[in-house]
This record gives sequence, C-alpha cells and structure tokens, in this order.
Amino acid sequence: MPREISIKQVLIITVISVLIVLILVGLNRPRLTLNVSGEFNYETGVTENGEPYKGSPDAQIAMILYSDFVCIPCGDFADAIEELSKEFIESGKLRIIFRNFAHYSDESPLAAQAAMCALDQGADKFWQYHDLIIENRGIGSRAYSKAQLSAYAVQIGLDTTKFNMCLNSEAKAKKIQEDYDDGKKVGVTGTPNWFINGRKYRGSYSPAKLRRVLNNLLENGK
Repeated sequence: MPREISIKQVLIITVISVLIVLILVGLNRPRLTLNVSGEFNYETGVTENGEPYKGSPDAQIAMILYSDFVCIPCGDFADAIEELSKEFIESGKLRIIFRNFAHYSDESPLAAQAAMCALDQGADKFWQYHDLIIENRGIGSRAYSKAQLSAYAVQIGLDTTKFNMCLNSEAKAKKIQEDYDDGKKVGVTGTPNWFINGRKYRGSYSPAKLRRVLNNLLENGK
C-alpha cells in the first residue's frame, strides 16, 4: 500500500519548488551583455568636462546619471538601460552621460578610479570596463579589490602597464572626490540618481517603468 505523504513532506517539496522558480527567474533576468570586442552599435565619447557618454550627442534625451559601481541598485539600473539600449540608445533617441558618485562603501572610490583609468584609453574602454564591473557585482567585495580591478583591465585588452600605473598612483582620486562634491551640490543624495531636463529621478527603475518615462519625454518633452 503506498505510503501517505505527510504535511511536512508537502511543505518541503513546496519550498524546494519555490526556490527553483526563483533561481530560474534570476537566471533569466535581462542583464548586461559583456562586450569584450569593444564594438558598440552606438557612439561613445567624452564630454568637454571629461565625462564618458554613450549615445548620439544629438539625442532628444540626455540622461545625466550619477552612479556607484559598488551599488547593487545601480547595477540593476544598468541592466534596465541595457535592455532598452536598442530601442533608445542605438536608435539615437537617448544619450547617457556618466558621473561618479562614489559613496556606497569603502571600495567605491577605488572602483571609480579604476573606471576612469580605463577611460584614459578610450570611451569604448570605459564602457567595457563599466559593464565588466557591473557584471561581476554578484561575487561580493572581492569584485572591487585592486587585484580584481587590474584583472578586468587584462580581460578587456587595456594597456595594463598604463592602467596599473594610473590606479596605483591614485591619479584619479582628486577627480572622484570632485565628482562627489559636485553631485552633492546639485542635490544627489544616493545612487542611482539621474537627471533629465533638470528633473531629478531617484533609484533604479524597471525596464517597463523607464520605457514609460522615456516615451513620455519623447512624446511630450517633459
């Protein structure tokens, strides 16, 4: 005669099933596609103030994004932007201007300096480096150690001698502090904070919510 399944066994099976579903959802969530080649389907460059950007300078919408590489919501927002990249950035409708606001943890300033050292070798290299740090955020604080930051430089084909000299000398430390101070002056209180047409938006938006904001701006200009 078949043994009856106890309530405890049913609960265990239910919990395991829920965990499996959550894992599958996490694995299938859209994330940044790591660009090792450095070939982008949109323009990259640097503003007159030394800020890296991606997207056409003639885009109808210019988003000024204050971000921190160690901030998990910043990584989530980067994923959302990536999901909408073809629709808005590649189409020439949106330009993202990146500004460091390194405040999240003790590792934040070093990660920001590393990204700016990558920028010295080209805007495309900055965005490759940016994407690589974001992609590795799940491994914890070791993702931002000096050894790991140097390893990223190798992975995307930077001149590692120049990169390591820049990082070890802390040549970008003053710039990162100035960016933080400038962010405070315009009302940045956390990350991600982003501005469009002078209006500040707080936090990470889902792709659907961000799409609504951008489409409203395209249609109504506000």
